[in-house]
Amino acid sequence: EAERCAMYYVNNRWLGGMLTNFKTIRKRIERLNELQKMQEDGIFDVLPKKEVTKLKLEMEKLEKNLGGIREMKKQPAVLFVVDPKKERIAILEAKKLGIPIVAIVDTNCDPDEV
Repeated sequence: EAERCAMYYVNNRWLGGMLTNFKTIRKRIERLNELQKMQEDGIFDVLPKKEVTKLKLEMEKLEKNLGGIREMKKQPAVLFVVDPKKERIAILEAKKLGIPIVAIVDTNCDPDEV
């Protein structure tokens, strides 16, 4: 659904520093784009099989963790969180940067933290 409305998303583990240390995360996104370009250009076809396997594994891991924020160029205007208890790090980072947070809070969470 997030892709349909052209929004960024994280549907796996929130990586620490995804907002507060975005420069480093941006470098990893650039690496993901570089690997995909190599695959599209056919560079993978001329590399040894072992190296291709290693690069594909790296690409899959980066895609899993960063695929939803690949096009993000600046910090988001708002953060929508489904499980504040599980995504505590994301909430702390957003608070530190002054990003407004919208969250679905269940009875097992403290709404004051959001």
